[in-house]
Amino acid sequence: MNFLKRYPIPIAGLILGLFALGNLIQSYSNEARLALGVIALVLYIPYLLKILVLNFKLKAPLDNPVAASVFPTFTMATMLLAGYVKPYCAECATFIWYVGVVAHVLLIVWFTMKFMLSNFAIKKVFPSWFIVYVGIAVASVSAPVTGNFAVGQYAFWFAFVSYICLLFIVCKRVWLVGEIPAPAMPTTVIFAAPASLLLAGYMVSFPEKTAWIVYLLFAMSVFFWVVGIFYFAKTFKGAFLPSHSAFTFPLVISAIATKMSMAFTAFAWQKTFCDVQTVIAAVIVIWVLVRYVKFLFTDAK
Repeated sequence: MNFLKRYPIPIAGLILGLFALGNLIQSYSNEARLALGVIALVLYIPYLLKILVLNFKLKAPLDNPVAASVFPTFTMATMLLAGYVKPYCAECATFIWYVGVVAHVLLIVWFTMKFMLSNFAIKKVFPSWFIVYVGIAVASVSAPVTGNFAVGQYAFWFAFVSYICLLFIVCKRVWLVGEIPAPAMPTTVIFAAPASLLLAGYMVSFPEKTAWIVYLLFAMSVFFWVVGIFYFAKTFKGAFLPSHSAFTFPLVISAIATKMSMAFTAFAWQKTFCDVQTVIAAVIVIWVLVRYVKFLFTDAK
């Protein structure tokens, strides 16, 4: 029980990053993908137990806008988990995927009512807000689990519009207002995620592509990947923080987006760029995993 109490909410970001990294490297080694999936599942189960057993104690942590906006990484991870389950039980995978999608939609409604409509303040805005509203695009990336590409397309358009609206607010918060607390600074790496997630979702869920959407999202994906790397370089040093999980999924999904769009955009440098992104993402995810294991079993008492 004590272990569940100190099991940090942000670790869901690492779980999501591990599932995504497995999908990224599947073309290199399916065994490595499965190994990463197993590790992610081992971390996922205590998180699920924490929600089911200690749900009444989550209210206080989720009053924090950073923790509340990071929480939906769990539903995003649930959607990706469905892809790992599908080869063994298609019906189970379908159920898991729909649970992830519906739960994420409910979290969007809850977060909007709690932080956008009744209690909005610019200093409560963080890059992790992208997770809430753009994170539903994971349904677009994982739509092949059920074959329900219509849901993936609706999720993409909701996430796309949300991204355009949020981008200006989050940029103002980070670049003009500033004053982001040190524990929340790793969330700035999340800038790398939304455009890349949208691009990956678009490539998967739309059989016919519109060129300007692909090129726009790819350009934004590359630009914000550079921004994410810049913020990683600024924030990775020093003592471990649970928010370091924010380093993982954004860099992984950036590599996935580059890889998925390669046949369409066909830039000469894109393959090399994708390889660089993949290596960086893999190294950082494993680094965060190692630090989290140390934190869970030695540092957090």
